[in-house]
Amino acid sequence: MQDNPLENSPMAFFVGIVLAFIGAAGAVFYLFVRTSTESLILPGPTFRLKHFVLALVVLAAGAALASFARPRDSSMSDSTPYSR
Repeated sequence: MQDNPLENSPMAFFVGIVLAFIGAAGAVFYLFVRTSTESLILPGPTFRLKHFVLALVVLAAGAALASFARPRDSSMSDSTPYSR
């Protein structure tokens, strides 16, 4: 996996974290704000399942991108901590 352009990429990691937080905020928004009957932001109890699923997909995509692009120590693949 040394040729993977996502490995040890700080920009891709940051983008993944931002996407994960945007997806989580969207999911919380559609669960709590859009389903409340007396919301000040967007009134009405209309819950759109496709918007909630889209927020979950963005959350999952951001988490996957961040997990693949997370910073790793270069010595982790070279030696094991259990070598004697």
